[in-house]
Amino acid sequence: MKKIFNFALLVSAALMLTGCSANVVGKFDNFNETFKGTIDLDMQGNGIIKVKSSPSGITCKGKGWITFIPISSRLLGTCKGQQGEAKLKCNDGRIITGEWKCQSCTRISGTAESNKGEDITFFITPKSKKAEEMLENYKTEVSSKQGLNGEEKDIMETLF
Repeated sequence: MKKIFNFALLVSAALMLTGCSANVVGKFDNFNETFKGTIDLDMQGNGIIKVKSSPSGITCKGKGWITFIPISSRLLGTCKGQQGEAKLKCNDGRIITGEWKCQSCTRISGTAESNKGEDITFFITPKSKKAEEMLENYKTEVSSKQGLNGEEKDIMETLF
């Protein structure tokens, strides 16, 4: 009976993710640059990622996939502990590779690096409100840093 219940939970979780989209937000850790976009998921947990950065407007597209599902996740039908990778190509020549880990089915965090050595932090959630909160936090964290393409912040903008 327990196996049937666990299987039903797993199928339910998979069906909830089928064809669904989640929000992706992030920041370049050492630059005044954030990004937001979506990941469209399939039933196997793979996804197509599309993001656009701000203020530079760089667009990136790529894939994300699961690399590890803990036995507890399989038995309980949860996402906690699942891990994966992502690779995106950007319209300015950047290639971004990253890793992510699920804290829950609605809280996924990760880190990445560009082929230019830039560190990136990102967050994935189906909840729009949570994504906007995280994006605002990221914007605040990087607001005093130089621009991604080397442009200095205007001193008046920094003061006010």
